[in-house]
Amino acid sequence: MIRSFVKNGRLMSLTIVLLIVSGLGAISTMPRMEDPRMANRMASVLTQFPGASAERIEVLVTEKIEQKLRKLPEIKLIKSTSRPGISAVSIELLNEVSDPTPVWSKVRDLLSDVTPHLPANAQKPVLRDDRSYAYTQLISLNWQYEQETDIASLGRFAKELQNRLRLVPGTDLVTVFGQGKEEVLVEVDQAISRSLKLSNKAISHAIQKADAKVSAGQLTNEFNQMQVELVGAFDTVTRIQHIPISKGDSGAILQLGDIATISKTLAWPAQEIAIVNDKPALVVATRMLPNLRIDQWTTNVDKVLADFNKQLPQNIGTEVLFSQNEYTEKRLGSLVENIALGFVLICAVLLITLGWRSALIVGISLPLTVLFTLSVMNFYGVPIHQMSVTGLVVALGIMVDNAIVMTDTIQTKRQQGFGRLASVEYAIKHLWMPLLGSTLTTILAFMPLILMPGSAGEFVGGIAYSVI
Repeated sequence: MIRSFVKNGRLMSLTIVLLIVSGLGAISTMPRMEDPRMANRMASVLTQFPGASAERIEVLVTEKIEQKLRKLPEIKLIKSTSRPGISAVSIELLNEVSDPTPVWSKVRDLLSDVTPHLPANAQKPVLRDDRSYAYTQLISLNWQYEQETDIASLGRFAKELQNRLRLVPGTDLVTVFGQGKEEVLVEVDQAISRSLKLSNKAISHAIQKADAKVSAGQLTNEFNQMQVELVGAFDTVTRIQHIPISKGDSGAILQLGDIATISKTLAWPAQEIAIVNDKPALVVATRMLPNLRIDQWTTNVDKVLADFNKQLPQNIGTEVLFSQNEYTEKRLGSLVENIALGFVLICAVLLITLGWRSALIVGISLPLTVLFTLSVMNFYGVPIHQMSVTGLVVALGIMVDNAIVMTDTIQTKRQQGFGRLASVEYAIKHLWMPLLGSTLTTILAFMPLILMPGSAGEFVGGIAYSVI
């Protein structure tokens, strides 16, 4: 079999071409990212209890949530912090948990069970388990003029950009930071309200009754079902000003605008504030789905951002604060340069020690082995990131060992008068077992990195995969 393969030049050439094509195809299709994507074993449970002290939240909220969550054996550590108005419980799973999704589903079920036992004014506990991976790109919307930043206007454009980025193929999450919550502020003149004997509770009740949000019924037949709604819902500040509050003996109607100043503003104090270049701004953070090429995804995002900038007014501008693609290209580029440098040094050493013909044969084995490695990585779903490429750098010296031994043995037998095929058969027959043993020892040496549990194994495992 060996003789027929070596003797058949067309079959050998076809095999080499297949290695080259499969490797180049893997380079163009393999996912690319900066760091390996690790399973999320950290989460937090936030429960808001407005107006409650830290001591009440600890006893009435935090302890009940902790006791409920301790039923899960997959949880490694639970830490909690109780502050005025909010309870925060941090959860860390065991390193042995390879798929945390079912565990987080159980956590949500337990939180649903404990919710009826919490105080009536406490909000439903919220599990945050999707923030373990960094955002891929951060885009800020800045106010260009020296005047005070209009966060409300920035918020409307940030919402539009958020909707556009969600439509980019491969987008996982888009979040807006620093966006204020708009509200309508009704400032009642207390002197007028007291003279008319109108309490704040009565005014609030009148405002709620005037907002036509509730359905008035349905019209149904055999083919259709239509919702009937009342007109007059709150849509402008003027509509709120015209809310009737009371009716006098003379028939005059007192409106809300007669006793109060009504304005549309942002809620204060703000829940979060984003500062860019020493000025308030909004930041739109977007994250890419795993197992995609970050360069292609970033190109699509840049196109969407360029079209969005054309529609912005002059007083609003955008700025890319962070793009993971730049770091990825820089890191992978430096690693590729290290591979190329190592290849040149290896060829130089081989040229001095083995001669040009043997150095050429061994040198050709290096890129073929790298292409074959990329093909196998693509088959098993190992993406290109700094860990997997680092494995290729580590394996440069290992990859040439077998080729050097085989080439030197064949060359020695040729010098002793053996024929080409006889020299190849002799080298394979006498060296396949030692070379297999050396290869297996290398595989076993790097196997603990793959078998290492937890996030550490997931992060450095790419080195072992590419070396093996």
